[in-house]
Amino acid sequence: MSPPESTTGTYNTIHQEEFSYAFIGAIATAAGYTVKLATRSEDIAGADLTIAAPGITGKVTRSPVCDAQVKCTTDSGILKETHIHYPLQVHNYNRLIANTFKPQLLIIVVIPKNLPDWLQSTETKTTLQRCAYWISLRGHPPSNNNEKITIRIPRSQILTPKSLQDIMQRIADAEDL
Repeated sequence: MSPPESTTGTYNTIHQEEFSYAFIGAIATAAGYTVKLATRSEDIAGADLTIAAPGITGKVTRSPVCDAQVKCTTDSGILKETHIHYPLQVHNYNRLIANTFKPQLLIIVVIPKNLPDWLQSTETKTTLQRCAYWISLRGHPPSNNNEKITIRIPRSQILTPKSLQDIMQRIADAEDL
C-alpha cells in the first residue's frame, strides 16, 4: 500500500510534522529527557513542544525546560556548505527572538523526500533519516521583512542526545544558548 499523498502529489505535511516530533522525541528520550506536545494555546503562541530534563541541577535552576518550534522539510537545497538556510515566517521569527521566561529553540528537521526513506528498521537497528538542527534566536534583532526571513544555522548545531544534554545544562546554569 502506498503512503497517503496530498492533493499536490507530495506527502502530507501532517506526516512530516508527526515524524519530526517523533524524531525529536527519540533524541530527547535517548538523552534521558521528556517531550510534551504543545496544547492548542501553546501552539498558537509558537511552541510545538516542550523538552524537560527532570533531575538536572544547574547553578541557577533544577529540572530545566525549554520550548521548541519545530519545522520539517524535505528541501535539501537549504543545506549549504557551513550552514543551513531556512526561510522562516516573520511572525514565527518574532516570537522566537523574544526574551521569554522559558528558553525557546527553533529545530529544523531535514528528511528525505520519499516517505519510505524516512525510517529503516531491521532486527538489530532502527534508523531515522536525516538530521535535526537547532538554534536559539533569543535576542536577535526584529525583522522588517513582510513574509519570511532566512535563518542561518551552523551545520555543526546538530540536535543529538549529547548536544541536547549540553543545551539543557546551559539552561540550568542560566547561560546563553
